[in-house]
Amino acid sequence: MSEQTSTNRAIPFLAAFNDIEAYLRELLNAKKSDNFRWMVDQAVRRHLISEDHAGDLKEFAELRNAISHGRYTEDMRPIAEPLEETVRDIERIRDILRDPPTALGVLGHHEVRTVAPDDDIREALRIIRSTTISQLPIYDDGRCIGILTTNTIARWVAADLDDNDHLDARTIAEVLDWAEDNDRALFLPRDVLAQEAIDALTTPKKDGSMPRAAIITEHGRKDQRPIRVIGGSDIAVLMEAVAT
Repeated sequence: MSEQTSTNRAIPFLAAFNDIEAYLRELLNAKKSDNFRWMVDQAVRRHLISEDHAGDLKEFAELRNAISHGRYTEDMRPIAEPLEETVRDIERIRDILRDPPTALGVLGHHEVRTVAPDDDIREALRIIRSTTISQLPIYDDGRCIGILTTNTIARWVAADLDDNDHLDARTIAEVLDWAEDNDRALFLPRDVLAQEAIDALTTPKKDGSMPRAAIITEHGRKDQRPIRVIGGSDIAVLMEAVAT
């Protein structure tokens, strides 16, 4: 690679950095006195980028300063220059910011199976046995009242068999007696961003527990039919979609 071609890596790097800075400033309605690091932190709070990307951007800001304020050659080319992978990374972050992927766009739609409190538990077991589903939203009178997870079922089986060596529970409602606080789902709207969904599913409550799943409905309400259930295995797919 020639010196000219090599040094020119500063040009796309600075272009991507300036795009990001201008986009964040407009999006956040930031004042001129609000610096780049503050805007990056705000983007994290709004679930626009990940903590990892925020750390990258802050490091890129140092490189931008080195390029912009450092020494130049006689033909006005900066001596400091980014690596090729650095240019690729900052351009990827810029693209994610300007056109962030939605969770549904990444994961796609799938059939959501629901159960009711009075349903026979054997029907839920049949669904779990014959599909890859591990969480079943429970709807009563058009409203989601909980989620039946394989963890809850495992605790029910262990406790119920220990009693008399038989499974006595017959309905979904009876099995839910073995649900724990983290056997819960949160609700997200159809247009939820992939990064928003990741943050929602990986941010613990004050007691340290995290939801087992997220249920996507039209506007993120419990009284709306489920469009998709996002489980633990989907998080890796979402994270890959927003990674550099």
